[in-house]
Amino acid sequence: MQAYSLVYPSIFAIALFSSSLISPPASAAPPPQAFHQCSKTFAYDLFFNNLKVGQLSRSLSWQGTTATIRSYSNVDVLMTKTKFKQYSQVYWSEVHNSFVSKGFNREVSGILAGKTEASFTADAKQSSVTSDGKTMKFSSDDLPLLDGDALGTQMRLALIEGKTTFSYKLQDTDDVNHYYFQVKGRETINSNFGKISTIRVEQIRKSDRKLVLWFSPDIDYQLVRATYKRKILNLKAVMFSQKIRCPQSGLQAAQVIHSTASITP
Repeated sequence: MQAYSLVYPSIFAIALFSSSLISPPASAAPPPQAFHQCSKTFAYDLFFNNLKVGQLSRSLSWQGTTATIRSYSNVDVLMTKTKFKQYSQVYWSEVHNSFVSKGFNREVSGILAGKTEASFTADAKQSSVTSDGKTMKFSSDDLPLLDGDALGTQMRLALIEGKTTFSYKLQDTDDVNHYYFQVKGRETINSNFGKISTIRVEQIRKSDRKLVLWFSPDIDYQLVRATYKRKILNLKAVMFSQKIRCPQSGLQAAQVIHSTASITP
């Protein structure tokens, strides 16, 4: 049971970090309205100790200046099936000059089953999280509190802007954790889409675990692979499907912005 209780939170942690769906511009200004019209869907295979245990699907759609992100995951580990479903909203904050969280609803069935609902204040410095009927309040004196979707989106923007170190505060079900990351270099890897160029990012300041994320400029700066190792855990998420749909004007805007972002050092 101890191993089982470690497996699912870790798989969900990788799922949360694979949330870089929004396409921010290379500049600090908010994305143009035409670019907001693009919708995206990505799917990942999930592995535990090199055995495929499930899949994760994430999709994004815009309404005005708010992005809605829906995530679904089916995982079968140690002869038990678990389903993960999350609905979240992320928007661009001119106050923070970054993406922040509006709120999320998360539902897990199977082992560790439960429901979680979270909301964030407009300044992104306070949150309210209700999990299985129990409500907790959190606050931050410095960095905005982010859910996994906002964190992944902001990390992707940092890579487009050429940054090499960054940190975020992640709001989880019952705690807030401060994560630190560093770009370790560029790598060409084999993928389900052939050989692609990637930016390798690693979590730092944690000696008891190793989280590695690969984002590809060839695929819209999206996360294409993630690995997590800690004690007996050896987890991996690998993108196997992508779909980006834009209106004609939005597609043209996306092509211009992506071209600009690609030459960012």
